[in-house]
Amino acid sequence: MRNVLAVALMGFFVTAPAFAAPSSPSQKTALAELLKRSEATHSDAMVIWQDGHEIGHYYKGGKAPGPIELMSVTKSVVALGIAQLVADGKIKSFDQPVADFYPEWLQGQKATITLRMLMNHTSGMQNFPRTDVEVYPAPDAIQLALAAEIVSKPGTNPNYNNKAVNLLAGIIEKASGKPMDTFFSEGLFKPMGIHPGPWERDKTGHPYAMSGLPLTAEDLGKLGQLILDKGQWQGKQLLPAAMVDELLKPQHDDEMGLLWWRDPAYQHFDYAPASMDRLRKSGVSEGTIAKLQKGLQGTHFDDGASAREGVVKALGPDGKTILKDELVSRGIGPYALFKMTTGPAVSFSGNGDGGQYVVVVPSAKIVAVRQIDAGSDDEQPDEGFPDFGQRVMDVAGPSAKSLGLK
Repeated sequence: MRNVLAVALMGFFVTAPAFAAPSSPSQKTALAELLKRSEATHSDAMVIWQDGHEIGHYYKGGKAPGPIELMSVTKSVVALGIAQLVADGKIKSFDQPVADFYPEWLQGQKATITLRMLMNHTSGMQNFPRTDVEVYPAPDAIQLALAAEIVSKPGTNPNYNNKAVNLLAGIIEKASGKPMDTFFSEGLFKPMGIHPGPWERDKTGHPYAMSGLPLTAEDLGKLGQLILDKGQWQGKQLLPAAMVDELLKPQHDDEMGLLWWRDPAYQHFDYAPASMDRLRKSGVSEGTIAKLQKGLQGTHFDDGASAREGVVKALGPDGKTILKDELVSRGIGPYALFKMTTGPAVSFSGNGDGGQYVVVVPSAKIVAVRQIDAGSDDEQPDEGFPDFGQRVMDVAGPSAKSLGLK
């Protein structure tokens, strides 16, 4: 069946008069470009809502797909569960020590690690960036995390850590008395009419907190709307607004909340020659370093997607593989090669491998979702949609970019 681009004006979440699509010429053009780009990047689903009403969608094959695995957007959903348990008093606060749930941590530096540190990636726990190295081969992801060594002082060194996040699945089960997937299905998801697919589990049966939750685009959009409306859903306050605010406020830098990202109005990337010293200390080959020095010398990029593409181009025909094997495997992302200048945060988002996104733009009352069912295949160069958030902001309009978030 031919792929279909569609703009629908019927409310997806509420029954009300149709909401008008963006009226300015630039916003209309931006919406049309968002739909075209959704098709060009082989998206399975892209839906955008404004003020609770759908203003556009693209579905591969013209039909909305079933639940698609969210990858790391799962983390942002798990954060909502932690917030609910804090609100219900089953977790004392985001700053409660993990050792309260796992007494084996009542000694040494592990005794100082809190839930907040798991959620803002400052736990200091040893971690391999690639989940296929340790996490997926391990029979029990929670025990793997509990046994991890501490490699930096907890609370001081931000380092994206899938292994640490998986501990939240065990904490939710201990606090609620239910496995994490059951806790969500019988709890937050039920009043919202959210019907997930089977949550991926480790061999012991624990659902992963780092990834593994399949949702439809519509259901993921509902959770985005919950964030936009400060925990309220169709007139009911499912989460206290203060809990949502806590998830979204900046942590160790302005771009990170608690498993939610704070997206800036702009990002500028200028090559930083001093970054090569870090590569050498981390064991990156001199051949790779030479390619980067030559290809990035004097470069400037106006967004993260362009900066990443610049790094891949500098590395040559096998740039994507080299980036993954020599840099990312050592915990060095492409942005570490640049001096980054950012504007104020203007939206919130969850994002995952392959190009899974939920984006919330409060000033424009916009929620947008993009999904691709990549399965176990590696992301192809034309599938990732790294500029999805920027395209959504273009639909929101220039005024939305000038209204920074607190």
